[in-house]
Amino acid sequence: MNDLRKDLLRQMKAIREKMDPKLVERARLAALGKVPYDSDAAKEAVGHFLDAKRDGGAFRRKLEQALKDEGAVLDLDDGGKAAPAKPPEKPRRGGRIV
Repeated sequence: MNDLRKDLLRQMKAIREKMDPKLVERARLAALGKVPYDSDAAKEAVGHFLDAKRDGGAFRRKLEQALKDEGAVLDLDDGGKAAPAKPPEKPRRGGRIV
């Protein structure tokens, strides 16, 4: 029975050595319920959310103004590009096929 335990511990150690140390640390923190905040992923998610809105940039401007009122800025990695000036055209339905 003791040999099985030693063998299992040796296998676990070999697997851990092959893994990325950052991933191991993140998994350890997740097991403890303390997942670290990933600001790059958060910026990307907010950027995708804002880009997906079809309101001509109104929500983005409202968010930027609210952050400005609090003394902060909308810091996305898109170079500060603004949303399109007008909403994208919606596809037509039931049109005639020519």
